[in-house]
Amino acid sequence: MTEKARNFWVGTFVLTSGLVLGSLMVWFGEVPDWIISSEWSLRITGVHELSGVGEGSSVNLNGVEIGRVRTIGFVNAEQPDQGVVITAGIKHEFSVPTGATAHIYGATLGFGMGHIDIVPSPNVSAQPIPRKDAEIPGAMKSKIAELISRETIDAIEKTITRIGDLAAAATPVAKNLGDILEQRGISQVEAPDAAQSGVIANVSTVLERLDRFIANLNVMLGDENLQEDVKSAVGNLKGATEEIRQTIALWNTESRRIADQVNKGIDQTVQNLDRSFVNLNRFLENLDEAATSLATALRQVAEGHGTAGLLVRDERLYEAAVLAIERFGAVMANLEVFTEKIKDDGYIIVGQAPTGFFKKRFPVGGQASNESPSR
Repeated sequence: MTEKARNFWVGTFVLTSGLVLGSLMVWFGEVPDWIISSEWSLRITGVHELSGVGEGSSVNLNGVEIGRVRTIGFVNAEQPDQGVVITAGIKHEFSVPTGATAHIYGATLGFGMGHIDIVPSPNVSAQPIPRKDAEIPGAMKSKIAELISRETIDAIEKTITRIGDLAAAATPVAKNLGDILEQRGISQVEAPDAAQSGVIANVSTVLERLDRFIANLNVMLGDENLQEDVKSAVGNLKGATEEIRQTIALWNTESRRIADQVNKGIDQTVQNLDRSFVNLNRFLENLDEAATSLATALRQVAEGHGTAGLLVRDERLYEAAVLAIERFGAVMANLEVFTEKIKDDGYIIVGQAPTGFFKKRFPVGGQASNESPSR
């Protein structure tokens, strides 16, 4: 190979290497300022506890990458607690609105590289900030904290607190449950000093007693005499059940018959009452007609119509009636005197002759006269 050809290939290799190196520098954000003079600088201040973001991290606006981080440095190297300043290179064709803030996100779950999101303020005009000495505030954010709201975190904390309170309240219950499930035999419970020592029956004691009862029951059921008695009792129960069934059937029949008779009696009574009410209505109608007729007759008599009316209105008839009543009163007075005399004498004298056959005394009221009748 001639020297001229060797120089050509060496130059070609150097040129290609330079192009590849430049591409990698642009790709990883390591391009010097004099190469990327088409970008303008944006300072992000007020950042504390920065992590997960370094030189070359992307800067996004509404999800669009508008630049990358150039440098990161302290506000005051002698007082690191004052925070850091992030200088980002923003592409010339993009601008940042006034009032925007920078949300700095570290690597999610510790993998990859963090990024910066520029968030416009909804209450500020969308005019772009001046590019000379441009500066916006920034703060560290967490994707996980944004996904989980503060209310959810508070609810989780309250739930954990309540679980702790429940565990504390359940401790005595668990102790009591342990006492209930503790192995305690009947001999321990029935010991003389069991009550003083606080040994009482629990589930284990009950199960032991139940086991004894079942064992005794098996022994009883294995007795032949007892089996015969049980069979006899079952037979008697069967017979009694049959008699009860017949009695219930007879009771149902008799109840149905009595109910039918009662219903028939009620129906007959209702019919009789209906007829009685019909007759009563007719009687009342007739009585009403009679009362009407009587009222009409009395009205005619009062008005002087007919014979009765003339008699009522006749003054002579009235005077005669008054005289007759006076005479009837005199007769009743004489009769009263005569009756008193008979009561006092105790006999009735028949005849007017002093003595003889025509004058006799008849005793009255069971009183016998001492005097013999005169003849």
